[in-house]
Amino acid sequence: MCSSKKEAEQSAAKKACEALLATNVYSSSSSISSSLEQLTISTSDAPPSYSEVVNTDSSYHFPSKYADIEQFIATKVAAVGGRIRKISPPDSQGRYKFEITGSYRYCENIRRHHKKNQIFFIVDPVRKTYIQKCHDSECYGFQSALKYIDNEHRTNSNSPENDSMSKCSKCRKTVKNANQNECDRCGQEFCGNCLYECDLCHDAPHCERCIDSCFECHDS
Repeated sequence: MCSSKKEAEQSAAKKACEALLATNVYSSSSSISSSLEQLTISTSDAPPSYSEVVNTDSSYHFPSKYADIEQFIATKVAAVGGRIRKISPPDSQGRYKFEITGSYRYCENIRRHHKKNQIFFIVDPVRKTYIQKCHDSECYGFQSALKYIDNEHRTNSNSPENDSMSKCSKCRKTVKNANQNECDRCGQEFCGNCLYECDLCHDAPHCERCIDSCFECHDS
C-alpha cells in the first residue's frame, strides 16, 4: 500500500525492527526505538525522487506543468477499460514511458487489441507528441508513427482502438465494453449473440467462422 518501492522497503524494515523489539532480541530497545523515530521523520519529510519510477496509484504523477498530457493519456485508455500503471522517469531526450494496464491493448502494428500483452507510450511533453510500442514478442522493435496530442484531442472519439471495442465484428451492433467477448482463435471482438462455446476446446469462445473451422480440425 506504499506509494513507492523505497517507502515500502523502509516500512518493511521498520516493522521488522518492531517485531524484534517485541521478542526482546535486542537488549537496548531504547536505542533502536530512537533510530526508528529518526527513520520515520527522515522518510516522511523527504520529497519523492524522480530517479525512481513514479507509480500513478500514489500521489506523485507527471510533473504538474504537464498534467493535461497525463490526463489525455488517462482518458484515452480509460475509454476502453485501461489505466496508467506507472510513469518512468525521463530518458536522455526528455521522454517519459507510460506503462498501460487493463483491457486497453490496442497496437498500431496489428490494428487491434492484443489478447494478453500490454502496450506502452513514449511521450514527449515538450513537443506534445507520443509513439506507441508494446510488449508482444511478434511486435518486437515496432513503434507507431509519431502522433501529436493536440491533433488527437480532435480525432480521439473516432479512433480505431475505440471503435474496435464498441462494435461487434459480425453484426456491427454497438455493445457495452462489459458485454463484449473475444474469439479465442481470431482474437476479434463480438457481442454475446455472435459467439459460441466449443465443448471440444474446453468451452472456449469462438465466432461462427472460427467454430466451423474448429470442428473441421477436430474431425480430422
